[in-house]
Amino acid sequence: MIEFNTLKSYFLFFLSLVIMGLGISLVTLAHLGTTPITSPPYVLSLFLPVSFGMLTMVLNFLFVLIQVILLRQEFPKIQYLQLLVGPILGISIDLWSALVTLVAQLSYLIQLNMVIVGSVIIALSTVLQLKAQVVNNPAEGIVKAIAIKSSKEFGTVKFYFDIILVLLAAVISFIALGTIQGIREGTIISVLIIGPLIKMFQKRATNK
Repeated sequence: MIEFNTLKSYFLFFLSLVIMGLGISLVTLAHLGTTPITSPPYVLSLFLPVSFGMLTMVLNFLFVLIQVILLRQEFPKIQYLQLLVGPILGISIDLWSALVTLVAQLSYLIQLNMVIVGSVIIALSTVLQLKAQVVNNPAEGIVKAIAIKSSKEFGTVKFYFDIILVLLAAVISFIALGTIQGIREGTIISVLIIGPLIKMFQKRATNK
């Protein structure tokens, strides 16, 4: 039988993905740019007949595939469960987006608040994922795999990985739309505050 603590961990992980979908939707639909990790799928959704959530799912599948290629036999079998993250997160993003679009964006201040609240929610959901200790989020997993193979620190790889994704989104947007969309001040805000928020929430959780 599956132990209660194991079920609790998987439920916590599932809940964290649903909550993360809300955070991503808030940041993105504030229309001040999206998070670095979701910038390529969001830009693609602006001109392809596929939803933002489904394109995020595809990107997560790609992240898992790259991990398998990089790590080969070193890729833990349990981490194949990352393949479930894409569908859950993608569906969550699409469902939350349908609700978030109902929020009246009457002012720039409201848009900024959406970015900040969304970033806080993303940070909280990330801490929940870490607490669950089930599997890596594909976006985290690929950074870990690159860090292992390059013998670089996780934080350093994460920083450059985010920059590459943003640049990729900018190039795609410029080629397909003739202008850069999906990357604005909201992207910068999320980059600057999500990391510190995660550290703060982890510290508080540890001290309890």
